[in-house]
Amino acid sequence: MSLSKALITKIHVAKSQTPGLDDDSYRAMLLRISNGKTNSSKGLTQAQAEKVLEEFKAKGWKPKPSAKAKGKPKNFDQMPARITKIEALLADMRLPWAYADALAKQMFKVDRVSWLKLPKQLDALIAALHVEQEKRQLLASVEELCKELGIDAPERVAGLEQLPEGWQRQRPILQLLIDALNAAVVQRREE
Repeated sequence: MSLSKALITKIHVAKSQTPGLDDDSYRAMLLRISNGKTNSSKGLTQAQAEKVLEEFKAKGWKPKPSAKAKGKPKNFDQMPARITKIEALLADMRLPWAYADALAKQMFKVDRVSWLKLPKQLDALIAALHVEQEKRQLLASVEELCKELGIDAPERVAGLEQLPEGWQRQRPILQLLIDALNAAVVQRREE
């Protein structure tokens, strides 16, 4: 019998909220608890999933709703399965439900995610959250590469005097910066 989506989501939320737990350690824990059968939460039995949650608690996870869970739809369990994907994306980016509600308002003129009924609306909201996730990951990569190069501003390497306003939110510019910074890192290593 497969795990419920709610339990899988709880494992993912716990993973994101457990201090000092990286993805490799998480996968190793799943393999150990499942006796080498799976490194994915979807492959766990109910008993194994409960052991995983107990281990998260031992590592410092406190299973109480955070401030970011405030605003979670009261009808969450009755909503389409896509809602768990929205919750996982919010948890991954450490964003509150209010962020998803604001997106629903902006995109569909609907005040709450819980009021979205059409699957295409939920799919569009998931796509918007994926875009936000990608922007955050790209910006984090730029910052990491800048740190590796020992610079505080990426335009120094890109040969630009000044980046356009709002460059931190523009995926094409972030990708160009990453390419330029990666080239600078490679060049430095070859010197």
